[in-house]
Amino acid sequence: MRAIRWTRIGLGLVALAAGVACGGGDSTGPKAGTATVSLVTPNADDGVVLLTLTGPGLANVQSASSSYKVYWRVVSPSEVRAIVVGNLTSGAVLTASVDDVSKVGQYSGTVVEAASRSDVVRTSTSGYGVTFAAH
Repeated sequence: MRAIRWTRIGLGLVALAAGVACGGGDSTGPKAGTATVSLVTPNADDGVVLLTLTGPGLANVQSASSSYKVYWRVVSPSEVRAIVVGNLTSGAVLTASVDDVSKVGQYSGTVVEAASRSDVVRTSTSGYGVTFAAH
């Protein structure tokens, strides 16, 4: 009887070890990655935009083009503010690391302020937008 109990315990430990060695968990968990942040603008002469980006685990913001300069800071675990400077057009302006690329729909952005290439501040941000797309 004692040998049977030890055998069952031994088999249970082997199964547990095999499960841990093989990942033993749900393979559909979060998949960190990169998202592209695109600007929608109604103007053809934007020179700078101030963006607020929100979503879980945003980090490592980079310029999507070598012709853009980007300055950014983490405001909270779910908010980043970024300034993008250059001859801006509609399209990709940034990339950002995200906690889970499958949940890219949880990320959003707002154009807080914009100015023309001749440093004239826009009186309205109507028509501007920000979109996220997973890589």
